[in-house]
Amino acid sequence: MLKVQYGLRRDDRAMGSTMAAKILARAAGKDRADTGEALLARVSLMTCLDGTTFIDTFRERGLKVWDPKRLIFCFDHFFQPEWFPQQAGKEHPKIKAFAKEQGVPAENVYDVGRNGISHHIPVEQGWALPGAVAIGADTQSATMGAANCFALPALFGVDPIILTGDIWMVVPQCVRINLTGSLPAGLNGKDVVYRLIHDLGETVGGKVIEFSGPGVASLPMDFRMAIANGAVQIGALTIVFPYDQVLEDYLEGRAREAFQPVAADDDADYVATYDYDLSSFEMLVAGPHDIELVRPLGNVQGLEVNAANIGSCSSGRLSDLQLAADVLRGRKLHPGVRLVVTPISAETHREAARAGLIEIFLDAGATVTQPGCGACYSGNLSPLKLGDGERCISTSVETLRGRMGSQESEVMLANAAVVAASAIEGRIADPAPYLVRELEASHEA
Repeated sequence: MLKVQYGLRRDDRAMGSTMAAKILARAAGKDRADTGEALLARVSLMTCLDGTTFIDTFRERGLKVWDPKRLIFCFDHFFQPEWFPQQAGKEHPKIKAFAKEQGVPAENVYDVGRNGISHHIPVEQGWALPGAVAIGADTQSATMGAANCFALPALFGVDPIILTGDIWMVVPQCVRINLTGSLPAGLNGKDVVYRLIHDLGETVGGKVIEFSGPGVASLPMDFRMAIANGAVQIGALTIVFPYDQVLEDYLEGRAREAFQPVAADDDADYVATYDYDLSSFEMLVAGPHDIELVRPLGNVQGLEVNAANIGSCSSGRLSDLQLAADVLRGRKLHPGVRLVVTPISAETHREAARAGLIEIFLDAGATVTQPGCGACYSGNLSPLKLGDGERCISTSVETLRGRMGSQESEVMLANAAVVAASAIEGRIADPAPYLVRELEASHEA
């Protein structure tokens, strides 16, 4: 059951600080920052996808990047043929040439073979670190908040940030979500996002969501990244997870420099607190056309599907691929369904291959593509383009009309297990029977 408590100031004393306020205060060289205060925060990382708007400006005006070692590029969107306006044959060489001109280290350019989504790579490769301010040139850049940093999407206003390394911020209002319990088997971070869209979409607009409580420890990093990735769809400015043993273990051997994690004070200045028991969550489906149209799986079960997609920045991580493989192992796709699987990064692709997951997908009849955004947006390079009247069940981030092809198609969103089960049956399906049989088989082995 969801409970809410609204923050009240009981006396004139200053309330404690949220994680967001502490990060921004430190970045501004201050001991403390209060909600509503404007400050100039120092950026620790700027991560860019492979569609840039600032390179021409920098070249025309002879500008220099504030710190070339803290700028990274990830090739994730644009691999289209020559007729597409943003061509890989022009964009990628342009980015690499600019990086060389500016003194950006070659390792900071995640080209094919090392590439991945621009706000996943910083966490996976140890760039986004606790207590820091990380800016991403993509709407879903809040993903990096899984690493206890303040991660902010900045799309067309990145020029001054890249030039100065600073960003003006008003310390935002924050909402605390206190978690207990753990998610039932077969659920993951996607289901948490859909629940929060359903419950909180109209109450957290423009605010920062901060997670706390014993239930956080039950969430692996893949789940946390998927949840943080959903900030913009939930309506939040960004999402920040606490620093704990799970994150500490994840960063061991990854972190590129020393870091200082932050923790919220017990009496932090939250405008509201919501309590959730993760064990009460269920599989949810969002869409079509409106991501706020969130329903229990049972309400849409049986709807015919023509296509299925596993990937995008909200999915495509190793735990997503493992979950899908558990459903698909030893089974075949419905002959009327095409399934495309896109790992989120080259490293994830390699890990999936080592674990035998790629073979499972291929044996089932799926197509596995190069890492990146995949079919999430029809402009990306993917064989999955929806035609008139087709319905796709996908793990991607948006349900917008025409997002994955025809304006007359439908996109519905669910977790990787639901997508895999639906691809087998040719209709939106409950993966529970497949997962039970998989669990029984593993016990017998």
